[in-house]
Amino acid sequence: METSGDVRAHAADLHRRAVVIDCHSDVLMPIADGYVRMGRQVALPDPDQWRPPFEIPEGPHGDKEWPHNDLFGCIGQYSLPQFLAGGLTVEVCAIFVRDHELNDALRRSMEMAYWLHREVEENEGLELVTVVEDIQRVKRAGRCGAVMALEGLEPLGYDLKLLDLFYRLGVRMAGLAHNRRNYFSDGTQYHVRTGGLSDPGRQAIRRMNELGIVVDLGHLDAEGFSEALEVTRSPAVLSHRSPRLFFPLRPEDSRFHGIYDVSRGRERLEALARNGGVFGVFFLGAKDVEDVVSDIEYVIDLVGPDHVGLGSDLYGLRRSPKGLEDMSKTPAITECMVRRGHSDEVILKVLGGNFVRVFQQVWKG
Repeated sequence: METSGDVRAHAADLHRRAVVIDCHSDVLMPIADGYVRMGRQVALPDPDQWRPPFEIPEGPHGDKEWPHNDLFGCIGQYSLPQFLAGGLTVEVCAIFVRDHELNDALRRSMEMAYWLHREVEENEGLELVTVVEDIQRVKRAGRCGAVMALEGLEPLGYDLKLLDLFYRLGVRMAGLAHNRRNYFSDGTQYHVRTGGLSDPGRQAIRRMNELGIVVDLGHLDAEGFSEALEVTRSPAVLSHRSPRLFFPLRPEDSRFHGIYDVSRGRERLEALARNGGVFGVFFLGAKDVEDVVSDIEYVIDLVGPDHVGLGSDLYGLRRSPKGLEDMSKTPAITECMVRRGHSDEVILKVLGGNFVRVFQQVWKG
């Protein structure tokens, strides 16, 4: 029987050997806003001690924790030093256009793409990943790779051919929508009966397949999720979600029941598995590391170890799991899985092997 010291040593060695891929972060937002740079780790004030410098109202849904989370966002949770300390091989960096930026969506998205390229140029330990061989190279070199992704197709406006230009800029993953309706599909909207994909949305998926862009199902509503899996001819990913909350066995077990359509959880996960896809378990809102691993195990129990990975989506210290407050703490997942008795093979798949498989099947070159 392994002692606690044996578990830690085993987990540390396994994590060093692993290709570790995190399938979602919003770090490009504060970088493009001019608040942080990728190469520098920022220390945030303790949320329990910090007070805003002036009175700030509660969040739009009565969230009393809103000031710290919304003012700082994911600042202090994602940076190159933290990626390297956490053994990250690849971080997926999303281009996301907020609601108040939609009138200038193309310019805003190009700004974030510019900053990712600039960060790669200015940080020796960071590389833009566009082919699978890049992943293997950065792993051998002890560096970190960045994958550019679109979180919603709003930057395209009504012009699908712009997707080709984003591909040339380095985009290798794209979701059709966020939590709102657009020209291509519906998203998961609060208390709204949503539809699925539009005909342009179906065309967009076909073009992603042709170019070699991974289809991300992350923020699609239930109908759009199913329709996207019917249209795509390549494996898809769901980059960041809690499987127990958004894909429960019984809808009433989720606190989102009645807000979102969380029905047919098993059926939708099984459809993702049949597609060969991977579910990125996010950290946001989990109580602690154990809770995140329980989410991972939920997917393993339902559809097997070949269809689950990491999709952190950290956004604010108050909503971060204890022991997983930033990306430097990622080895805690490996240690927890070792302690719970998972095999090395399964752990390596979860840490990044499953996403590597999808990238090999989808990306060109």
